[in-house]
Amino acid sequence: MDLNWLQSLLIGLVSGLTDILPVSAQAHKVILLKLFGHSSEPIVLRFMIHLATLAGLYYSCQNQIVRISRQLRLSRIPKKRRKRPLDTRTLMDFKLLRMMMIPTILGFFAYQKTSVWNHSLNWIALMVLVNAVILYLPVLMPSGNKDSRSFSPVEGLLIGIGGALGVVPGISSLGATTSILLLRGADRSFALNMALLLQMAATAGMLVMDVITMWTLDIGVITFGGIICCILAAAAAFVGVFLGVKAMRMLAVNIGFNVFTFYSLGIALFSFILFLTA
Repeated sequence: MDLNWLQSLLIGLVSGLTDILPVSAQAHKVILLKLFGHSSEPIVLRFMIHLATLAGLYYSCQNQIVRISRQLRLSRIPKKRRKRPLDTRTLMDFKLLRMMMIPTILGFFAYQKTSVWNHSLNWIALMVLVNAVILYLPVLMPSGNKDSRSFSPVEGLLIGIGGALGVVPGISSLGATTSILLLRGADRSFALNMALLLQMAATAGMLVMDVITMWTLDIGVITFGGIICCILAAAAAFVGVFLGVKAMRMLAVNIGFNVFTFYSLGIALFSFILFLTA
């Protein structure tokens, strides 16, 4: 039985929101599907949610993307012909991001192997618990104020491992990336901005995997009601991403991300209870 319009709307909203908050989007999706009496969401619905998530991230990070794009174009102009100086920090941001993307992209080669755990509640409960530990680790270290100018290429590769961990059901890509940046002494706002940019790359990778899956599998006939459900889910996911980015930027400036450690512990416990009662 397919998801109805209300279930699709909720799946989209929760997926978009939890893709940005440093908690596991997959864990929330599995819990919702179990409560709705489903084992998985349609692949087309998943594709639309990922597409809307990517659009929401681009909209929320547009200023950063435009600034990087302008500086890259300016850097290609000979120094004598430039009408304005280069923003070296923005160029260093891109250089660090490029190094971070390498492990994240390589992580997708393990996607098919890790996807078999997508609907295993006991595994997800364990990995959400690991996610809580990852989020808590920065609390043990003094806060820092480093930006891209203080990170080496090797550190960029290390940070990118956080993005690669996102292919493991139960672990938040953005949460792991942010935690590693904070452990390396990054400023909270800078860490969040870099993690959001990396999340765009990770979401684009998920879109590619969705297209491959749709190409290799028979998705059947999509009904008019199914199209409406996909559109509603995509719209809700876009709103969820927008709200999630707003909330994370507010937390980065004010209190940090420690609250999600305890939230992840609660989700891990709830997932384990669902596993025992299934």
